[in-house]
Amino acid sequence: MKKYTTILFLLLSVGLSAQRSTNLPLNDDGHRIYDRLEILNGDMRNNHASLKPMTRKAVRQYADSIVSESYWQKNKRRAFEYQYLKNDHNDEDTSVHSNRTFMKFLYPRKNKSFLRHFYKTPAHLLEFRTSKFYVNINPIIHFKGAYERFNGSDNLVFYNRRGLKIRGNIAEKVYFYTDIIETQADYPQYVQQRIIDDFAVPGGGYFKQYDSNLSAAKDTAGVDYLLAEGYISVDLLKNHIGLQLGHGRHFIGDGHRSLFLSDYSTNYFYLKLNTRVWKINYQNIFAQLTQNYGQKYRAFDLALPKKYLAAHHLSINILKNLNIGLFEGIVFSRGGQFDIQYLNPIIFYRAVEQAVGSPDNVVVGLNWKWNFLKSCSFYGQFLLDELSVGDLIDKGYGWWANKFALQAGFKYINAFGVDYLDLQAEFNMARPYMYTFRDSSANYNHYNQPLAHPLGANFFEWIAILNYQPMPGMNIRAQLNYAIVGRDSATSNWGSNPSISYLTRMQENNNFVGQGLRSNLLILQLMWSYQLRHNMYVDLHLMYRQDDSVLDQLDNNSLMIGLGLRWNISEKQLDW
Repeated sequence: MKKYTTILFLLLSVGLSAQRSTNLPLNDDGHRIYDRLEILNGDMRNNHASLKPMTRKAVRQYADSIVSESYWQKNKRRAFEYQYLKNDHNDEDTSVHSNRTFMKFLYPRKNKSFLRHFYKTPAHLLEFRTSKFYVNINPIIHFKGAYERFNGSDNLVFYNRRGLKIRGNIAEKVYFYTDIIETQADYPQYVQQRIIDDFAVPGGGYFKQYDSNLSAAKDTAGVDYLLAEGYISVDLLKNHIGLQLGHGRHFIGDGHRSLFLSDYSTNYFYLKLNTRVWKINYQNIFAQLTQNYGQKYRAFDLALPKKYLAAHHLSINILKNLNIGLFEGIVFSRGGQFDIQYLNPIIFYRAVEQAVGSPDNVVVGLNWKWNFLKSCSFYGQFLLDELSVGDLIDKGYGWWANKFALQAGFKYINAFGVDYLDLQAEFNMARPYMYTFRDSSANYNHYNQPLAHPLGANFFEWIAILNYQPMPGMNIRAQLNYAIVGRDSATSNWGSNPSISYLTRMQENNNFVGQGLRSNLLILQLMWSYQLRHNMYVDLHLMYRQDDSVLDQLDNNSLMIGLGLRWNISEKQLDW
């Protein structure tokens, strides 16, 4: 035990620094702003934006670095965007002065009441700063109501989220963040079905059911769940090695989807090491996950079975506009215990896995991003789950263990010379039985939910996105998803669900994408949002979803229109 304590102390005292800031939340506007800037500037400047969440400092410093090029002063939309970043990422910026415009109707500028402590800067409800300490506190509010027409029946959909988030630093060396969000929701019918199938709320995990008085359908129930995130990052060696210990999610990739590691599943406990040298960034993630579980664990308050993820990603900026990344991940369990051999941060995990008897699930992958013409970006991922060249040659392309996933995408910024008109096209596919394992101790799932693509496996998917900002603070987004999915039935395993053991596969050979209960999934979305003030948005959302299966009883059509108000929280679309 003493030896392990010493190892952990050394990690904490030596490997702490490329963090140097709190994280930008996943799906935050800051990631979209940075992505546009990097493509338009044509220079990655030694950042590695495929690893998300990015730090606030990295985004702010990149924006500041091009101010001298007069990019931000060209029009009001750019000036608004820069001011947003400046206000939101002011943790180490002592030049940001008080601005109480939002609260001025409550008190005169020289008022000495307790109200003077609110909104000292535009982004934060409460803020405290000394030479060695900084903290801000903000509320989280999200109310949304929607009308859904599902298979001819009318339903009311709603989200009710409230919470609080706190972030700060000590002497700009120790950084911390925490939030807690309480949610009551009555989701659209297709999401309710996913909750039933997975026994977990997408992105939320554990939930309680309650009867919703707002739902017109008497046989539906709302969900109530609590979600918390938090981490601490320490900075001792400037700009080179960093460590973060926390509870949250990660996303690896440059697309709308990730085939490596996405934010679809719920939060998990993790230890993250980040090393940056020259044009190279090397990241390790060690995480504790939850195996598949059923009703018995909920009924008797039993501890959920555990498994673990050890993953590393090597990112290299070969040119100023070309990035290549290598990924390796392994999911394993030793009766709920962590295998310390995987703590080696630089070893090839496949070698360790073979050395301990090959009991684990290993995936390896390659990702790339090429920004060109200061308006375009070509990106993608390739992930391999099984590789036996001899068997593949002997048994052919349709062999069940020929498991891989592929992504290819293209972004066109300021399309056709129209400022802030951005286009994106993306293709994703995963072979049958991708991400699966012989049991839930090592499948690529967490809390009964995929760690990568929300469709699991056995699919083709095409995505088209149009994003336009006609004026400062206003955003219009149109999105089209079309997918061919081969689903499983209650008695058949055609390789769609990573939670199901590949030992129950239907056939050895002649497997193909879309096999099983084929469904054609079409999703059309139109989203309009306006920023009333900093991080306070009003949203209008229109969605049409059609699921056309070979079995008529599985067909469904959904039309939904909703209006919402959110404050200090981003909204992730459930587009699957």
